[in-house]
Amino acid sequence: MSMDVDAVVELFRGIAGEIRSGLDDLDDWGFSGGHPGQYFHDVVADEIAVPLLLDAGLGVISEESGNEGLDRPIVAIVDPIDGSTNASLGIPWFATSLSAIDSEGLLAALVCNQATGVTYVAARGLGAECDGVPIKPSGKSALEDSILVFNGLPSKYIGWKQYRSLGSAALDLCGVADGSFDGFVDFSSGLALWDYSGAALICYEAGVTITDIFGQELLLNSLRATPSSRIQLVAAGNKTLHQTLLDAVEV
Repeated sequence: MSMDVDAVVELFRGIAGEIRSGLDDLDDWGFSGGHPGQYFHDVVADEIAVPLLLDAGLGVISEESGNEGLDRPIVAIVDPIDGSTNASLGIPWFATSLSAIDSEGLLAALVCNQATGVTYVAARGLGAECDGVPIKPSGKSALEDSILVFNGLPSKYIGWKQYRSLGSAALDLCGVADGSFDGFVDFSSGLALWDYSGAALICYEAGVTITDIFGQELLLNSLRATPSSRIQLVAAGNKTLHQTLLDAVEV
């Protein structure tokens, strides 16, 4: 079964809405007792998303429940709740991240802040939007004028004006795509495919420069790579700031 991009986006919107309804009914936001770091809200969101994706004919790569149907024409990459610790603490910065990949690469993506309902959407070649409004990154090119958002913490001051470390890489990257932040650097042990794939397409379609920390393009046109392998990302609203960030964090 094949779906066009509009149908995929609408499917994603429906799933995000179902997850939000499921979270509204949740009483316990603590640890589930499943794999380390898994919360009840991760499980609830996953149990909503995966069957809907499979029933629609998509394959699934999920952080919470693994892989199924990877031979299907379109495969969805799912982080049911990105920012699970924030959710457990009542901090309104956690999201459902959904992306779809086909033989040509990333096809569609949705990142929905489940605390606020703010929703980012992108489709290949069609741009990116937030709540229906087209988005673009900031024009800041000087590091000393920039507000950066970090995953993890840097070991040294690299010249920023201000920084934030907020705990949901998907939303952080979308914040670069809409100009809320000027750049993003991952100082952690790295992000998995489900952490960044949705936001990566939103960044691409908004005009953000995004690579791994070595300056290499993200290889998202194949599922042959191990989905759980981790990479560090650097993103910025323009190539000048992006290169400055790469130089500043030289590894």
